[in-house]
Amino acid sequence: MTEEKDTEEMELIEPSGETRKVSVGVILVALYAILAILPMSTFIGGGGVSSLLSFAVCIAPLIGLVLGSVRGFAYGFLAGIIGTFVLLPFGGGVFLILPPTILGPAIAGLFTGLLLKDETKIGPLLTAAYLIVIIILFEIFKYEAWWFMLPYMLALVFALVLQFKEIKFDSTRTGVYRYLQFIPFTFVGAMLDHSMMAMGSVFLFDLPAVGIFSFATIFPLMILERVTATLLAALVGFIILKYFGNEIGIQS
Repeated sequence: MTEEKDTEEMELIEPSGETRKVSVGVILVALYAILAILPMSTFIGGGGVSSLLSFAVCIAPLIGLVLGSVRGFAYGFLAGIIGTFVLLPFGGGVFLILPPTILGPAIAGLFTGLLLKDETKIGPLLTAAYLIVIIILFEIFKYEAWWFMLPYMLALVFALVLQFKEIKFDSTRTGVYRYLQFIPFTFVGAMLDHSMMAMGSVFLFDLPAVGIFSFATIFPLMILERVTATLLAALVGFIILKYFGNEIGIQS
């Protein structure tokens, strides 16, 4: 009788899939805040080198993939706030210099979650619409540096492909294919996170297109940043899928 009672109690306290999902979300928020301290590259403002772009961008796309769009937005916003406080002793980083970047992980969480089409069948289309707005706003005010939007245009193509093709996570995949399935999602998520920085650069700093968004200087660096963020985010997602996939439903 005692053994049966102990078994029942163990079943009662067994963490549910939803609990595991939230737990992983909290871990991702903490990772975002920690990685906000680690610089990936410099961000150049009107007065020279003014801030650092951190490895936190590698975490932002996964918040939406794990938690979905609504919770992804909420936890992403929390990640931006905590990241700001963590960086206060270091001057606040890019979060205070360009306040819209605080919303970067929230935007990434919202629209990357929509890419899965779990909550609405037009989720990728909504993501594509947001990217179109960002592209148009940038091109209107910084058309001289039109090439800066090329990665966003590629993310837009990915979003449209995800709308009209049934591309889903599959936990049964093995080897490199299990890793590669993350790439479209993490790339779009990385660009979504970066969109707030791009808008802040245009509308708050009004950076000169010829000097700052130069094809020969900042643009190649931005490409390298996004590729790095995409691959590292996919690696973290691969690890999450391997150890928590069945519980959090990331393969859905």
